Amino acid sequence: MDDDRAILRSGSRQPREQDGGLGISSAPPHNAAPGTSPGAVIAREPRIDILRGCALLTIVINHLSQVAEAGGLTSGLFPTPTRYGYSTAAELFVILSGYMVGLVYLARPQPILAVLKRAATLWLYNFALLAAVFPLAFLMSAIELDFWRFNDLVNDPLNAIVRMGALQQAPRLLDILLLYVTLMLIAPLAIVIHARSPRVVIAASATIYVVAQILTIKRIDGSPTATDDGILKLLSWQVIFFVPMALGARRLHLALFRWLETHRTPLVLFVFLFLAGALLKTWEAPAPEWLTPRYGLHLLRLGHAILVLMLYTALLTAARRLLHTPPARMLATIGRHSLDCFAAGVLATYVLALTWDRAGGGHLVYYLSVLTAVTLTALVAWWRESARKPRHRHRATDNRT
Repeated sequence: MDDDRAILRSGSRQPREQDGGLGISSAPPHNAAPGTSPGAVIAREPRIDILRGCALLTIVINHLSQVAEAGGLTSGLFPTPTRYGYSTAAELFVILSGYMVGLVYLARPQPILAVLKRAATLWLYNFALLAAVFPLAFLMSAIELDFWRFNDLVNDPLNAIVRMGALQQAPRLLDILLLYVTLMLIAPLAIVIHARSPRVVIAASATIYVVAQILTIKRIDGSPTATDDGILKLLSWQVIFFVPMALGARRLHLALFRWLETHRTPLVLFVFLFLAGALLKTWEAPAPEWLTPRYGLHLLRLGHAILVLMLYTALLTAARRLLHTPPARMLATIGRHSLDCFAAGVLATYVLALTWDRAGGGHLVYYLSVLTAVTLTALVAWWRESARKPRHRHRATDNRT
C-alpha cells in the first residue's frame, strides 16, 4: 500500500479517470499496484497532467512564434524555454507520452491491443486535421505553401495522402502526430521485450540512439543540404519514447516526487543549469557543429529537454500548495485532454498564421494570435471536461443503485 498512499498524498482525492485525449489516465489502474485492494481509489497525479498541459501550451506558442519569425519578427517573442534553450516542447510531449504508455498501457491485460487501438485513433485524428486545414491551401501564396509543406498536397493530392497514410510525410505540424503514430506502432515490439527484461529495452533504445547520432553526423557532414529527416530522425527520437515507457512501467514518478519533496538542492541546481544554458544561448556561445539544430535530436538538445522536464517537476513539487489554484487546474485539464487540445492548437495555428500575415504582421497581431490560440485551447479542454462530467455522475448513480 505504500505506493498507493504516495499517490494519494501527492494528488487530490479524485476518482481515477480516463484521459479525454490520449485515452490514458495519470494514475495506474488500481489492480496495477501490488498490494492494492480491488476497491481502492487511486487519485490522479495532478503534476503529470500539469506537465502535459505546459508542454501543449508551449507547443502552441512556439508554433505561432515560428510563423512570426518566418514573417520577419526576430524580437519581442513570447519567452518560452525554447527561446532560451536548445530543445522544444515537442521533446517533452514525446517523453510524457512514452511515460504514460508504460504507466498505464503496460498495466492492462492486453497492452499491445490497447496501444494499437490508440495508434489507430491518432492516425484518424491526423487525417481529420488534414481535412480541416487542407481548404486553407487555396488561400496560401507560393511562399506559404512552401512553408507549410503543402506543395506536394496541392500538386499531387492523391500521392501526398497515400504517403501520409503510409506515415512517410505530412504537412508542417501534422508531422508530430505522424511520429507519434509510428512510435506507437513500434511499441508492441518494445512491450514484448519489456516483458522479458525492461533493462534490455532501455539499453537497446540508448544504443540505437547513439548509432543514429553517429550516422546523422556522417550524413550531414557529407552534404550541405542534408538533414536528419526520415529513418534517422525516428531512430533518434525513439529514445525519448521507449526509455520513458520502461520508466513509466516502474512508476518512477512516485520516487521522484518523494525525493523532490524532501530535497531542495536539486531545484537550485536545475535553475542554475537552465539559466546558464539560457545565457549561453543568448550570447550565442560557440559549439561544435554537430550540436546545432541541423543535426536533429543531438546530445545537447536531448540533455536540455531532460533538464526542462526536471525543472518543471521540481518547481511543481516546491509549489504543490498551488496545484489546486485555477491556473493550475486549467493546465491540468488541458493535459487530461491532450489530443483534442493539440488538434485544436494546430488548427488555430494555421488559421491565425494566415490571419497574421494578411493583417500586416507585427507584434500586436502576434500577441493577439497567441492569446487567441491559448484561449481556444483552454476552451476545448473545458468543453471536453464539461461533456465528460455528466457521464461520470451517471455512472456513479448506477454504481450506487
